[in-house]
Amino acid sequence: MQKKKSTHLTADDRIRIETLLKEGSSLRYIADRLDKSPSTISREISKHVQVHVPRCCDCLNSPECTLYHVCGSSGCRKKCKTCHKAKQYCSDYVKAQCDTLLGAPTHLCNSCHKQRYCHFEKRLYNAKAADSEYRSTLVSSRDGFDLTAGDFQKINDIVVPLVKKGQSVYHIVQTNRNILPVSESTIRRLIGTNELNICRIDLPEAVKRRPRKKTRTPSEPSVSKEGHLYKDYLAYIQYNDIPTVQMDCVEGTQEDRAVILTFHFVMFHMQLLFILDEHTSAAVVAMLDIIEEALGRELFASCFPLILTDNGHEFADIDGMEHSIYGGQRTCVFFCDPNRSDQKAECENNHRLLRDIVPKGTSFEPFSQTDMTLAANHLNSYVRKSLFGRCPYDLAMAALPEDFFVLLGLERIPAGEVTMKPVLLKRSNPSE
Repeated sequence: MQKKKSTHLTADDRIRIETLLKEGSSLRYIADRLDKSPSTISREISKHVQVHVPRCCDCLNSPECTLYHVCGSSGCRKKCKTCHKAKQYCSDYVKAQCDTLLGAPTHLCNSCHKQRYCHFEKRLYNAKAADSEYRSTLVSSRDGFDLTAGDFQKINDIVVPLVKKGQSVYHIVQTNRNILPVSESTIRRLIGTNELNICRIDLPEAVKRRPRKKTRTPSEPSVSKEGHLYKDYLAYIQYNDIPTVQMDCVEGTQEDRAVILTFHFVMFHMQLLFILDEHTSAAVVAMLDIIEEALGRELFASCFPLILTDNGHEFADIDGMEHSIYGGQRTCVFFCDPNRSDQKAECENNHRLLRDIVPKGTSFEPFSQTDMTLAANHLNSYVRKSLFGRCPYDLAMAALPEDFFVLLGLERIPAGEVTMKPVLLKRSNPSE
């Protein structure tokens, strides 16, 4: 199959065109030398031809002309045939045409040896000027937005309310692709150029701040974790094909006793939230007991077969976390290496989304478990690019039993109603 010829010309192509025109070459000859079609060369010349108007009068009747003061200036002593302005006022003006130009196949003066002292209008092709015009047109054609006023209004009406709910541009595009007339990148450019009723600072994570440094003295003594270290975890999953659930605690203000216990299902990117009244190991064990009692022994064991957590003092009671309320072992608990939060990076990264709903410095004391379930439902209904336009609930509901979601009060939120802002929990607490 013959390769299609490119219709765009380079700067070198234009220099060759100018050189061949000076040699008097025909359009077809030039096209053959550049391996282009004749119509491409013809359009290039017609678009970028430069017309040079002579400073003298180029009237056909100028040899016999004896007129003065055609322009109305009585003080001028020049004959009108020597003035280039006279043609604007003289009713007898007839433009003189160059016979050589009219007879030239390209209708250009590039190959004419008389062009330096010619008094006729000149038509020239200049490679440098043509390439400059081409580059300017190429840039200007890509500026702005090819949208009507109605399109702008439609995009504004769809995007602005959803961004104010805390939704990302990616989430909005993926869940409204049937009604949005533009792509994700175009919407970001519209926001960046202030074409919509929002600005960049309204987008999630548009402004990042350095996390506050804080140190806390462990309130409980450290315990031996022999057999529960990260190297033991790696050896365990090598011989046991079971999913991992990452566990962590999210703290509020320094004065708070309440914290949020989080469980991140790595396979589904799903995170569950539970409020703890105290930041202690006893509160963690008590919450695991409540979850096991709600799900039942078999369902809990199938959904939480292995838990990976950090070395926080609240996870010191290993036996309590692993021991079932029905007797025997309910799960296996392992710990990351000290100062290696990257070993459960998925959970840590998902906390960034949680912080959109409960920003740092927010007190957790007013929150109830109903608030945590609501936040988890919105968090897990949020569309992710890493999931190829799907949300964590889409994956989890296809793999986990339906009873798991029913017993824990979990449900998928419609895409247009997902809210990733603190106002979500303020609505659920009208007293605030």
